[in-house]
Amino acid sequence: MTCVMTIQPITFNTKTISGKIVKGLDAGGGYGIMRHNNREEYLDEFEVKTKRNTHIDKSKEHLNHYFKKMDASKIEKLKAIPHRANQRGAFQMVFSFQDLDVEEANQFYDKEFAKDKAKLIVEFLKQEGIIERFELLDLICHNDEGMQGGETQHPHIHVTFSAFDKINKDWGYKDFFSPTVGQKPMVKNGEIQYKKVKNGKDRGKYLLDEHGNKIPKMKDVEAPIFQKLQDNWNDFLIAKNQPYRNKKEFTSLIQLPSSIWRKLSPEKKEEVYKIRKLQNKMDRAYFSDNMKLYESLKKEIVGLLAEVMIDIERIQKKLHMKL
Repeated sequence: MTCVMTIQPITFNTKTISGKIVKGLDAGGGYGIMRHNNREEYLDEFEVKTKRNTHIDKSKEHLNHYFKKMDASKIEKLKAIPHRANQRGAFQMVFSFQDLDVEEANQFYDKEFAKDKAKLIVEFLKQEGIIERFELLDLICHNDEGMQGGETQHPHIHVTFSAFDKINKDWGYKDFFSPTVGQKPMVKNGEIQYKKVKNGKDRGKYLLDEHGNKIPKMKDVEAPIFQKLQDNWNDFLIAKNQPYRNKKEFTSLIQLPSSIWRKLSPEKKEEVYKIRKLQNKMDRAYFSDNMKLYESLKKEIVGLLAEVMIDIERIQKKLHMKL
């Protein structure tokens, strides 16, 4: 069982994200997020997820839990703060509970059960300093979503924040999540890029330093904060004895491009599905301290994975691709 954490910044200007036009805060995007998360209107462009399409089952809307709804006045307050057009004004974090059996997913229908998971997430966000720095705008558990064309349920918790830093009194998304920690030379096609004279008779010639050496173009190096957050979330789940992980030990190896997935035979696709189901059983065996069953299932998964990888490598060679 996994609880995958994703994050998506929301800018003031309108952008195209994963092929969808997503309205910025200055174009009514804040109200769009609010209406969509509150299920007042269904606006798929505000879904934060992978490229796989999502199906919203309106008959299950009453099973959602709204622990904190976004306030329209907070949106107007954000828009009133001086900002650049491409400034990140807010961000959504989504904690998606995946690879659950139907009974496990149905537990989230109970408000108290979902509230316990929401409290767990808030505790983690406090630990990481996010709640201290950024104002919480909404906290909502959706139980009405699954993958398009299937019955898979994905209970998930939306947490939306203002990107205005309460401590530094300035827009702080970039400084918090991707701070610049240095610079390194720009490389293109394996070669370092050097600065050139832009104007005058020497236009196009390389700029040289006082020692006659070419001056490389430099680019910022950003700290991998989000990867660290991912790792910390996984460690937090373990420390809290939760039956979820942010990472998939085996099935992460077969998250395939659609070009390869389409070329797998129906039999091999069934084996991939079987691996996922077996991993769920293996996780439950681990958390119930049934190590004999755990090792048995692990061995079976590794065997199936080896068989699937033979086909994957064959398709890769034909497509001249690398995973």
